[in-house]
Amino acid sequence: MSTRRAGRDAELDPSIVAAVLALTRPALELAVLEDWEHEDDEIADGGRYAGSYGGLPRLPPGVDWPAAGGEPLTLLAQLRCDALAGLLGAEWTLPRDGLLLFFAAVRRDEPDAGRVLHVPGAGPVQRAPEHAEVVPAQPLGAWPVRSVPELDDPALRTLLHATGPALIDVLRALAPEHTPHQVLGRLGDGYHPQRPGTRPLLQLEGEEGTAWGELVRLAFVVPGDDLRQGRLDRVRMTYEVA
Repeated sequence: MSTRRAGRDAELDPSIVAAVLALTRPALELAVLEDWEHEDDEIADGGRYAGSYGGLPRLPPGVDWPAAGGEPLTLLAQLRCDALAGLLGAEWTLPRDGLLLFFAAVRRDEPDAGRVLHVPGAGPVQRAPEHAEVVPAQPLGAWPVRSVPELDDPALRTLLHATGPALIDVLRALAPEHTPHQVLGRLGDGYHPQRPGTRPLLQLEGEEGTAWGELVRLAFVVPGDDLRQGRLDRVRMTYEVA
């Protein structure tokens, strides 16, 4: 089920609401679908079946399982491009068919140990290489959300100085209560290293069957120009650690 918050407090200052809404970015909330067995395209609350968390990939012939430092990366998500494009419209500048496969090193804090592959999504499932960590596959749903800047975002500095607690009330009312995984939007607080000039492509938390130690969340980020041009060859990682 979606965790989006419905409605907003009627007493919020409309000028502050308008200022914050101007800074929001379209995004998709992803969440594991509980007790779900069929790949129906449309699901509750205007969402769509979007792929899976973890699992094993369908890599085309000649495409190797990604690795970094001589170690195989972990497949964390497989997302359907048609579902993402259908929900985001013109905001989705990446391929509109096939799958995006997200691989990362979840045991090592390595900013360059992330890969995103676009594949047709057909063909046999590939076995994991030796020593690869396999995350149990879980179906994901996607829902449109507003990605609201967090309080310490530089874009809010002047507004915070002028409005104080009133801005905090607006942010609490407009932001989702909790978004476990997110496509596009804004990057949450607490990630390191900082990646100036980049945009988040996917943010993920650990799910059942994963054990990331002190790693709370990770994000695949790309330069803003690359995202607009649909490039995936300069993906980098950033991490939130407890």
